Amino acid sequence: VSGLAVTLGLPVILVVGLRLGCINHGLLSVESIEMAGVELAGWVANLMDAEMQEAQANVISLQQRIRAPLLGFIPHLDSPSSGSIVAAGLRAPMTG
Repeated sequence: VSGLAVTLGLPVILVVGLRLGCINHGLLSVESIEMAGVELAGWVANLMDAEMQEAQANVISLQQRIRAPLLGFIPHLDSPSSGSIVAAGLRAPMTG
């Protein structure tokens, strides 16, 4: 998928699913984005596992290691939608 961002010359926003292994997944994804020569505009923490222990500690650990800004935190949602609860968790300006 990184080829599309390279071809279009667009920055990427990474969504890190907060669950077991999220720090490894997030850091490897950042490495892959950087190796492709794509700009990482920021990242979003998405709490996928409602029972995840130390979710906030994982977010802090990622913030310390990812140079791009944390754009938002999406809480676990039993019925995900594109509604205002999700948008409220983001700091990036929403358009359209």
